[in-house]
Amino acid sequence: MKAEIVSIGTKHLLGDVLDTNSAYISRSLQEIGAELIYKVTVGDNLEHIAAALRIALARADLVLTTGGLGDQARDFTRQAVAVTTYASLNPLTQELEGSIVLGSQSPGFAGFILENLPGMLVCLPGSRREMAYLLETEVFPYLRARARLKSGMLILRTVGVMESSLRQQLADLPLAPNQWIGFDSFAGQSNIRLRVMADTEADIQVQLGMLRSTILLRLGDHVFGQDKDRLEAVILAMLIKGGYRVSVAECHTDHALSRLLLSDTAVADAILPLPVESEIDLANALHIEPPAPTTTMTQWCRAAAEEMVRKTAVNLGLLVYNDRTPGGVQLSVYLASAQGVSVTQRSFGGHPENINQWACTLGLAHLHRWLLAHP
Repeated sequence: MKAEIVSIGTKHLLGDVLDTNSAYISRSLQEIGAELIYKVTVGDNLEHIAAALRIALARADLVLTTGGLGDQARDFTRQAVAVTTYASLNPLTQELEGSIVLGSQSPGFAGFILENLPGMLVCLPGSRREMAYLLETEVFPYLRARARLKSGMLILRTVGVMESSLRQQLADLPLAPNQWIGFDSFAGQSNIRLRVMADTEADIQVQLGMLRSTILLRLGDHVFGQDKDRLEAVILAMLIKGGYRVSVAECHTDHALSRLLLSDTAVADAILPLPVESEIDLANALHIEPPAPTTTMTQWCRAAAEEMVRKTAVNLGLLVYNDRTPGGVQLSVYLASAQGVSVTQRSFGGHPENINQWACTLGLAHLHRWLLAHP
């Protein structure tokens, strides 16, 4: 199977943002035996995207695109696909006639598959987190089933341990010639991908199960789930099981963590987000003094997290604070409970677009560790 990747976005074309999506897809395509023949980057222009798709579909069996699926004025992927394939685009649902919809998120994060073209077209969102999740849990299983490949994959999801550490801890993992292990990480979460080829599905599952057991013995609670498990969903289930309610406040994160936790409306009662943007907003919401010039932010944030528990009548107060400086960003998480206040701090020097993703993971990882110790 010959494959081509079309990365969509002017920010990638101009080099303003590193295109990690196409790099991730390139590595992942090897796991299904696809031969990558071209990678193309095109800006946010309807005519140019349509031309790139037309050429790609003529020379590849599988075309994967990333980006341009949102509802902003510059998002043209769906329209370009409609123009290229002559598929009807529903103006209300933004679904293309005959497409297989991927994911259950809002239109900006959902992807889709179109078959029965000169090649197969898979369109994925530009969000690195959502793109990788859809590729792992829906696209590749679909492609493997369609090609009747006698192989299986298991993804173990970890948090709180770096990819380099995972590689070191699993370097001597005994693998048969028909077994492979791969790693991928983004914004503080790392995945371990196990792949097995065998004659029967039963044999595949037995081998995957044995590899899984061996890895879990080595990594323990660093593995929070597998395959379709998401860290936020695992944490919400733990909160409900333990009868906890969490008040969440974020300073300079654009409410990234609150939106993520509230994406599952069925468990919204476990989360109480405070509508604040900064430490000044938080001080006003809690009716406390804002940080004084002589007060360190760590000292003030610890006190604010404790006040969140008292003022909002919950079990836990989670405060995420991004301190942006010319030299980078200091990410801090404060979790107040009856046992006191625990703190995690990390320095971040990557691209500004990824800061909020890292803040989300740091907040979730801290909360996950606390819940493991206080089930």
